[in-house]
Amino acid sequence: MLLVNFFYKRPSTPSNKSMMTPELTDRQKRYIHIAKSLESASKEYENAALGLAQARSEEEVYRHIKKANAAVESAFPELFAPSKPITPPQAARDYTIIKIIVIAVLVLGLLYAFVVFGPTGDLSKTWITEDFQKNIAYPK
Repeated sequence: MLLVNFFYKRPSTPSNKSMMTPELTDRQKRYIHIAKSLESASKEYENAALGLAQARSEEEVYRHIKKANAAVESAFPELFAPSKPITPPQAARDYTIIKIIVIAVLVLGLLYAFVVFGPTGDLSKTWITEDFQKNIAYPK
């Protein structure tokens, strides 16, 4: 054991307060505040339990519990801060149905125009029998 202690180097820790950065100092103060708040909350909870055991009035027990809860809340304010209301995400306008309907109307309109005005209507009105003979003739 003595040999292990002889070769073991302890990690260096900033023992001097002047070596502490402002961030470390703030963290240290915060941790001390949390420890003191939790200690006072523990004492208040003990007093409330003692009050219940001694059959004291409910108001006195409630006062101790309220003080303890306030101490815990001061130790961890981020847990007890009111949360921001969650806003539902704005639904993006969905134009896909409108796009499909417009494309379908355009296609049907184009087909209707072909039928009414020309190339796909009743072809027997514009063809004559000579055209049939020319078209079905065997090439020479």
